[in-house]
Amino acid sequence: MQKEKMTVKAFVNNVLAGHAIGIVAGLIPSALLGELSKALMIRLPVFGIIYHLVTIYMLAVPLLIGAAVAFKFKLKPIPMACVAAAAWVGSGALEFTPNGIMINGMGDLVNILVTISLTCGLVLLIGGRLGSFEPLVMPLIVCTIGGGLGLAAYPYVHAITLGLGKMINSFSVLQPIPMGILIAASFSVIMISPVSTVAIATAIGMSGLASGAGNLGCVAAAVGMFIGGLRVNKIGLSLSIVLGTPKIMIATMIRQPKIVIPIMLNAALLGTLGALFQIKGTPISAGFGFSGLVGPINAVRFMTGGPTAANLLIIGLVFIAVPFAGGFFFEWLCRKVLHLYKSEDYGTEMPDLKKEKPGQQPQFVLEKI
Repeated sequence: MQKEKMTVKAFVNNVLAGHAIGIVAGLIPSALLGELSKALMIRLPVFGIIYHLVTIYMLAVPLLIGAAVAFKFKLKPIPMACVAAAAWVGSGALEFTPNGIMINGMGDLVNILVTISLTCGLVLLIGGRLGSFEPLVMPLIVCTIGGGLGLAAYPYVHAITLGLGKMINSFSVLQPIPMGILIAASFSVIMISPVSTVAIATAIGMSGLASGAGNLGCVAAAVGMFIGGLRVNKIGLSLSIVLGTPKIMIATMIRQPKIVIPIMLNAALLGTLGALFQIKGTPISAGFGFSGLVGPINAVRFMTGGPTAANLLIIGLVFIAVPFAGGFFFEWLCRKVLHLYKSEDYGTEMPDLKKEKPGQQPQFVLEKI
């Protein structure tokens, strides 16, 4: 069997790319159909079924991430299934209660990342040493060691996530405009990171103007990554970013963190407008942006008079017109005037998936960078 060198950089890239793919696959159906189905299910029962389906699919995100990362490492079916199972164990989504096991959302995305990294490292170290005993022994080793390490790390990693949420929540004591700027800028970066904006917003009960600012920060992230990637990424991928989730670009942002500068500038602008126009929301809507129209729909609900022509005009201005105008301007400013980065820095490895063939597990040789 041909040996391939596995550097730390290649290992991290595989984990981050697979992590992003799993998030996208699990969240896009809910982002596109969730809120629409919820609104129509009262009149048309079929949308109730669709809502249940996309929600269940969203809850499977840890499993999807595990499978996607294993695919990036070209693992065979049994190790792939083991990595997916360990990701679900380490996600923290499963809660044991006196009444049985409860599923608490999709868990902590950061700890899923930690669990998968540990588990994939374990699988690569084992390699083909188990031979014909792999179906019997591999699940046992990965479940007890890989999943166990992820479960043990969960309280500490989740505490970091909650700490980040508390820091953002401290901005809410400021005047509306500074609060809107800081929260929107923070959420614009978190939206592209492995950390879940929805988890942070719900953990700290973010509501009112703070929720609106967080929502507009997510809008800035989606628009900014869409605009920046238009020149180098395929249109389908770009639309997935703006209509689904910009978390597709996690690995890209980590490789080139300077590409978030125009996004943060646009988020600051939107946070200011959100404070001026009194854009509000709920803990759930704070982390969505305009995916599935969750943000705009909730913003209209809190506006005086509801969906009047004037209010809908404000929503169109704040959620569509200004984000795209500001996105194009700040991207041009940072790329062409300030020369902070090149268009190629927005490139992602995701389209290369079609070149990979599953089921071929190479024998990796771990090597330092």
